[in-house]
Amino acid sequence: MQVKTKYICSLLAVLLVCAALYYFPSLFARIVLWQREFNQLMSAYLHQIKQAPLYAGGWLILLSFLYGVFHALGPGHGKFILASYLSTHQSQLKASLRLSLLSSLMQGVVAVTATTIIVVILALSSAYFKFSQLWLERFAFGLILLLGVQWVYQSGSKLWRQRKAPAAQNGFSTVYRIKPLSVAETKKSAVQIQPQFSSHDQPCGCGHQHLPDQRQLAQATDFKSQCLIVLSIGMRPCSGAIFILFFSYMLDLYPWGVAAALVMALGTGLTLSAFALMVQYARSGAVKLGKWYLSPGLQNNAESLFKLAIGAIVIIFALSLLYASTQPVQGGAVLFGV
Repeated sequence: MQVKTKYICSLLAVLLVCAALYYFPSLFARIVLWQREFNQLMSAYLHQIKQAPLYAGGWLILLSFLYGVFHALGPGHGKFILASYLSTHQSQLKASLRLSLLSSLMQGVVAVTATTIIVVILALSSAYFKFSQLWLERFAFGLILLLGVQWVYQSGSKLWRQRKAPAAQNGFSTVYRIKPLSVAETKKSAVQIQPQFSSHDQPCGCGHQHLPDQRQLAQATDFKSQCLIVLSIGMRPCSGAIFILFFSYMLDLYPWGVAAALVMALGTGLTLSAFALMVQYARSGAVKLGKWYLSPGLQNNAESLFKLAIGAIVIIFALSLLYASTQPVQGGAVLFGV
């Protein structure tokens, strides 16, 4: 029964990969057309807000939410970073959903903050805003690079420690011959060795924790990675949010543009949350398949090796984005979506 289940899961995984490779290009092309239609509809309802605030404003908020949902379905660096983290880190469901929502909401907050400071308060031209957006993108790409370096260092250090201590991993240790002590050495040792207990040793029973345990250390490291992910995704504002904010400012309807941008970020966050659930489900399935196909020795290092490979891919991805942002043709424009 277990063998039959193994082959069924393998067949389903192959079918899903083939379906993704076949349908995704046409789906992405359709998403681009939908985004263009949404932009036209949002601009039309912005023009109608002064005549019919409730009707046109309600449709603007609804279309902004749907734009965020469909915009997140397209290719983007945010989904790549999120999938890389969730596939290499064992996190709980609440943590994954929180990470997805915070990353998307920060995109909306960054878009509103940058537009408000540069365009509304300082009243600078769009050229200054594009220059600021360029350096926000480069900062986000630099954080992605830092994230990849951190993963490579963590997994490489773990693999190196496992390589340096193979005997301890197998449950064996070096056996030394015990040399008996003489009577004089025994008396000397009995005098010198006295039990000394500090008031705050580990087994003192005082109820205080004097050193962090392995779980707390792992949570601290995981929190740093999550902060880097939120910043690397959120520091690069959404192009749709920038469009609606600029257009609403020119029509003297900036509060409506702020509301639309934040609702757009919420829609993106919901889609990313669903994407995070898919990645977690795929990770659990991959772990089960690994128990069937991988040897016990390879299973111990599989997670570190996979994390090392993903970290290297993230580094290459970040370097390519940084290089593309320096090209005059791109000018810091969007390579990928959310």
